[in-house]
Amino acid sequence: MKTGESEMGYAWVTPGAVWDAQLAAALTPGQVTEHGEKIMKKETAAAVPLSQGALTMEQIDLLLKNLPVDITFVDENDTVRYYSDTPERIFPRSPGIIGREVQNCHPPKSVYIVEDIIKKFREKKKTVAEFWIQMDGKFIHIRYFPLYDKSGTYRGVIEVSQEVSNIKKLEGERRLLDW
Repeated sequence: MKTGESEMGYAWVTPGAVWDAQLAAALTPGQVTEHGEKIMKKETAAAVPLSQGALTMEQIDLLLKNLPVDITFVDENDTVRYYSDTPERIFPRSPGIIGREVQNCHPPKSVYIVEDIIKKFREKKKTVAEFWIQMDGKFIHIRYFPLYDKSGTYRGVIEVSQEVSNIKKLEGERRLLDW
């Protein structure tokens, strides 16, 4: 927690700069420090280190399956590697698309659009491709984003689809929770 404290700021007191790593390592889960802080249990499942934090595979799966959007990931070889199987799935998906070339997951009349999006992303000429359609009384917003690694190499594309009819109706503000 010490790392990054200054980014968030302090509510009442700015803590000192002293940090005793040996003391921290000696504390056991459940123990209460002299300042009344309870030491949390260390994670036992293997966590995947991420650019910000670390999550277990179960946590990653839960997070992706519960986002209020559909996500599909296509790697740098145009191969479908993942889709979120959410309860509110907009477009039907089957586990059979995993490992398939993305061009083979679209109707022939729209394959040229898929290929154009990927080409523009590979060439870094575009940073988003965006569509919206009306389907079965729903307003669907579909966006594609390129993914690049730290060196700027194209690593694939993520498709994010969301039913936004209720979002379109929002007006004004809601600053307080109103169940």
